[in-house]
Amino acid sequence: MIAVRQKIQARLKRYFISGFFTLIPIGLSLLVVWSFVSGVDHTLAPILDAALGFHLPGFGLIAAVLLILAAGALASHVVGEHLLKVAEDVLVRIPVFKWVYGTIKQMTEAFSPANKASFKSVVMVEFPRPGVYSLGFVTGETVLDLPDGGSRKLTSVYVPTNHVYIGDLMFVPSEQVIATQMGIQQGIQVVLSAGSVTPERLGPARKPPA
Repeated sequence: MIAVRQKIQARLKRYFISGFFTLIPIGLSLLVVWSFVSGVDHTLAPILDAALGFHLPGFGLIAAVLLILAAGALASHVVGEHLLKVAEDVLVRIPVFKWVYGTIKQMTEAFSPANKASFKSVVMVEFPRPGVYSLGFVTGETVLDLPDGGSRKLTSVYVPTNHVYIGDLMFVPSEQVIATQMGIQQGIQVVLSAGSVTPERLGPARKPPA
């Protein structure tokens, strides 16, 4: 009887944890979208109601979509991108806003189709010990000047340790970085899925036979 009870408790615990981590991303996404739509609706709906003389249901959703499309169109042109850059330079002068905005922007740009973030490619490195490989994202390259007068080329690799937003930054000798054929989005999916969608084979893209 005790063994059955423990088995049921373990199963319920597993179900609860799985359900929690399943619903949290959905709930947070819905919360962000709802907050954005509600904010736009509460801000612009009274102005439109006063102009039209009547209330237009669903204007919050329509206005939010139009605002997103307008921001995308603006950011897609050179002039608009320059104006956004100027506005950003002004806003980041606010101490608290600078930290919050910078953090959120770096996280969201990692998923942007334009890929303006620092993720350049998906690689494998031996971490945290030799013989154990971790998936990482190349963020740049540098040259380390050694005390003996020599130098060594290093590649900065970001290895996620908790989904994508928390991880370790390491500088690995470039010759020890193993390239993969995965794209940035595919690498992010591998991390978010805890490796369940990892390709059957990893490594550089194979060259077609001559």
